[in-house]
Amino acid sequence: MLNQNPSGRPGQRIEDTIMGILEENPNHAENLLQKIRESQIHHLEDNQIYSAIFKVLTSLDISENKSESIWKEIIENKNKLSHCLGRPVGFSVALVDYFANINPKIKNPKIIEMKLFADTEKLILVDELTRLYNRRHFETALVREFKQSKRYNQNLSLLIIDIDDFKKINDTYGHTTGDEILTKVSKQITSCLRMEDTACRIGGEEFAVIFPQTNEEQAMIASEKLLEACRTIQLSGKSVTLSGGIVSYPEKVKTCDDMYDLADRALYTAKYSGKNQIVAYSNEKRSSLRFDANLELLFILPDKTLKTISKNISVTGIAFDTEDDITLNESFDVKLRESDSHQEINAKIKVVRKEEVGIHKYLMGAEFLELSAEDQTKLSDLYTLHRYKSKMSTGVV
Repeated sequence: MLNQNPSGRPGQRIEDTIMGILEENPNHAENLLQKIRESQIHHLEDNQIYSAIFKVLTSLDISENKSESIWKEIIENKNKLSHCLGRPVGFSVALVDYFANINPKIKNPKIIEMKLFADTEKLILVDELTRLYNRRHFETALVREFKQSKRYNQNLSLLIIDIDDFKKINDTYGHTTGDEILTKVSKQITSCLRMEDTACRIGGEEFAVIFPQTNEEQAMIASEKLLEACRTIQLSGKSVTLSGGIVSYPEKVKTCDDMYDLADRALYTAKYSGKNQIVAYSNEKRSSLRFDANLELLFILPDKTLKTISKNISVTGIAFDTEDDITLNESFDVKLRESDSHQEINAKIKVVRKEEVGIHKYLMGAEFLELSAEDQTKLSDLYTLHRYKSKMSTGVV
């Protein structure tokens, strides 16, 4: 599962493989299927390969269930044209004649050098700085891999990662250094992947890796190795760290639309529960790494300020006792204060749970509606501090 393929490019599209074969031998497109099989880079069914070939040669989306029969019809058309003209007719000529006259899907064919078309396409699909695929390609590739995994009952995992404290790197060292870090991280990501994996830059400092035929456990192993490789990148004597979230089909997710969202939630948990780690998405209700924290909680109202103490807190919400009968679903601006670290967090919360536990005493649960990036970092630091205190109190170092 984790063996690296020394040849080719990790995450290479089947379309790129087809282009490479055509570059070497442009006059024998009919031999593409055999050449792709010999390359052992892509493990696809014949109809999937034919569909990809049509996409490269014509830019047409030919369904997989029709692609093989259409391919055979074009070969037959090639033989007929050669017989009528008394000389060999190239596959490309037969293909254009087929789609223009026999099975008209192209109304106005345009001749363009394939290498020029491929170079133009890469400008659209490849991130200029990191040379990884961009978000446009990521969205297409994820849908394609999910369909294939579902069709053939295979595992599929998605990793979403971003660089910890990247804004601080840019602010401290400048954007040129920031770009250098992005480039180095992308190279380390690429060095850890198999040929069938797809790595993309999908945001400023955010990356995605698609792991076909990979379950959650295997994806965690691969992702941990990836993070370890990135830790070799040094900035002012300190390692560059990343945080990541993983979700796997069919273990934790059932639809393609949910894959990115759930992996992103796992990333959120990883970042705001200590950073420098990979977290697998969990569908358990209390999966957001809740920890006990007796923080001073101030409710900022127009005419007064209510004070209470929190019971526990997570990256998504907070629980607290109060003697004030707060209305369910009511929203408040609040401040959280930690006595030891003197951290102060500003947030907007909404009360989502209310339980009367005594006379004029209520147990409340609230979710964070608004929390700035700076305050999210403070929350992460609080989690790290309380986790450290917990280890110290139990004798664990």
